[in-house]
Amino acid sequence: MARRNHNEFSRRLRREQTAEEKDLWKALRGRRFAGFKFRRQHEVAPYFLDFYCPLAKLALELDGSGHGLPGQTEHDTERDAHLAAKGIEVLRFWNYEWSRNREGCLLEIWAALTRRVPAKDLAKLDTTDAHFVPPSEGDILRSSRGPR
Repeated sequence: MARRNHNEFSRRLRREQTAEEKDLWKALRGRRFAGFKFRRQHEVAPYFLDFYCPLAKLALELDGSGHGLPGQTEHDTERDAHLAAKGIEVLRFWNYEWSRNREGCLLEIWAALTRRVPAKDLAKLDTTDAHFVPPSEGDILRSSRGPR
């Protein structure tokens, strides 16, 4: 696909976001999430990532029910392996999970970011205008949720 078509495809994906994707983007955009920069519909050929943090090399995916189908599950597994080979971790949430447990998902994102970014780089983040301010270490409850 020509570069121009990739840009148009990415724009179309941004225009046609699900309600859950729009809601998560409100939490991530403009360095609102603890000062981390996120991009939406970021291309890592041949795939487009729902949300991507370049500093942490972390992709966030919000999945609808179609991702539970056998063919799509296999595709997602191949996609995740391709991204892992590039050093990108993929964190997936079901749309339902985001809708019911927004704060829990945000804490899980925070845990993944802090696991992947060295402390010296975390200290450099500007959290002045951040809407999500990281919790103190003692306030974090870790999820018992396993990999999907």
